[in-house]
Amino acid sequence: MSRRVVAVFGMSFHPSQGRYLRVHNQLRVLAAAGYDVLLLCWDRECRLPEEETRDGFRIRRIRIPAGVGRGPLRNGRAVLRFNRAVYRALMKEPVDIVHCYNLDAVLAAYLAATRRGARAVLDLCEPEYYGLWKARYRPLLPVINAIERHLARRFDQVVVHNVFQVRKFRRYGVSRLAQVGSYPNRSMIPAAPASRSGEGRFVIGRLGTIYEDNGIEEILEAYRLLLERERARGGAGRYHLYLAGRVFDGYAATFRRLIEPFRDQVTVEGSFDAFDMARLYGRLDLSLVLARRTRWFRNITPTKLFDSMACAVPVVGSDIGEVKEILAESRAGLVVDERDPASICEAIETIALTPGLRDAMARSAARAAHDRYTWEVGEPVFLEAYARLAARPPAAPAPALPPPETPASAPLGADVRTAAFDRPPGSL
Repeated sequence: MSRRVVAVFGMSFHPSQGRYLRVHNQLRVLAAAGYDVLLLCWDRECRLPEEETRDGFRIRRIRIPAGVGRGPLRNGRAVLRFNRAVYRALMKEPVDIVHCYNLDAVLAAYLAATRRGARAVLDLCEPEYYGLWKARYRPLLPVINAIERHLARRFDQVVVHNVFQVRKFRRYGVSRLAQVGSYPNRSMIPAAPASRSGEGRFVIGRLGTIYEDNGIEEILEAYRLLLERERARGGAGRYHLYLAGRVFDGYAATFRRLIEPFRDQVTVEGSFDAFDMARLYGRLDLSLVLARRTRWFRNITPTKLFDSMACAVPVVGSDIGEVKEILAESRAGLVVDERDPASICEAIETIALTPGLRDAMARSAARAAHDRYTWEVGEPVFLEAYARLAARPPAAPAPALPPPETPASAPLGADVRTAAFDRPPGSL
């Protein structure tokens, strides 16, 4: 049976970023099931330990300075260098299964797996890959999608996050397909959601990295209008906004300007550990999960939705991905038009001012999360897919080919620190 797994991840893998929980859970359970697991990841800031072991699996960080979300022109050379480093490592490491997260190193991972006769897994936990690129790079997206479509049919197993991806890859003719949601751990769910009825202050908020065009502008505009409506009715001080997450360096000045008119009614905290989310969500009465319904973002199902529900926090969300269907079925919140601040305000006021509604939604959210939207639900699906994969006889290794070409400037793995950003995994 194939037991040696090398996973490839285009981000640095450190606990302060909640989105790594999917990767952490998958590799942790593989290690617990007896697989020998090594994670090759990309330390773009060149500041984390190069080698460490966590929960039974080894981590090796490849130090190549780069940003995130900068686009192919600014990051293209670094991506080529990362692919070359991945290819070299995979050609040297004992490996039976190569597990590639998203597309940053997909060519190197697939090429090396083919040369080594290893099984290959493509884990596409980003439903709309590179969808956050700036408009000038959008013409390249059809090329990215064509690469994804072409290679997905050649991997031995494809793992996806949501139902939109399932439909897409079935259209592509991918037969070995497993849906494993990017869900939080069941341990986040409180034994009995606390009643918050009758408390004076109503805290609305959002946990997650703060950068341009990821819903923060809509949240701040809606909050400004909410405070205006409260003052118009002769009230003040009922509502408070809580935001936790790193603010991108390039967005910090804009963010400060946006919150300045009501700065004393906003709490802003920095990066947080993924395993501290339950405590932070415990400060909220209501979670805002807002994102624009653009062509490139319409099929995203935000992990913040599932994190909020697991922590028994009702949600006001925009109609992207499966948000509308999940909130309607679970009765865990309300869907709004994020383009209309009045719609957001009305939803917040409905939940805040209707006696008992917030607590009822909180109980429904926790119940739905426990039954359908936690890692423990997806874990058996993931392990079953891996068991089938590992049991297949290995292919004969192909002759080794040279690694992808890399620009000659800057030595591979140079310990150079640059300003790095923090968009979703796999973004150039």
